[in-house]
Amino acid sequence: MVTTEREYVRSLRYIIDHYFPEMERLDLPQDLRGKRSVIFGNLEKLVDFHSQYFLKELESCCNHPLRVSHYQFGMYALYSKNKPKSDALQMFHHMDLASYLLKPIQRMSKYALLLKDLIKEVTEAQEQELSYLRAAAEMVKFQLRHGNDLLAMDPGQHAHGKLIANPGEGWQIDEMFHF
Repeated sequence: MVTTEREYVRSLRYIIDHYFPEMERLDLPQDLRGKRSVIFGNLEKLVDFHSQYFLKELESCCNHPLRVSHYQFGMYALYSKNKPKSDALQMFHHMDLASYLLKPIQRMSKYALLLKDLIKEVTEAQEQELSYLRAAAEMVKFQLRHGNDLLAMDPGQHAHGKLIANPGEGWQIDEMFHF
């Protein structure tokens, strides 16, 4: 899990390092100016949380994985709510931006599966650890549902189209419209 968490943090940082600067380019299409938070949501907070806190906690628990318990994942619900807005604008590079932006949502689902597997491995004698794992699993499930609920309640605009970008090479919009 530590290895995949490190890769996850690298993927999130890739977005910040390679796509955030694109949002400052002078040749950025007018429809995208000032839309960094629409496209990327609270991605910077997710990176900070995972790199400064969660990854360090995982690394310190390498020999005792059951010590990983309840963490603040509430920011994922907000990220999930924003995802359809960023989906409306696809940027392509080696891996398209939509794939990168989907990683946080997929990661929460992976945490849910991991916790489910850990719960199966814990014996009843490890009552406290089992309690922590169950609480963490419920919290992750809640955040996934909460993200879906926020998404369902958002009456915001929907946009369709494709934004093609190669960092450093410019932008092109195909069939962009709002309704």
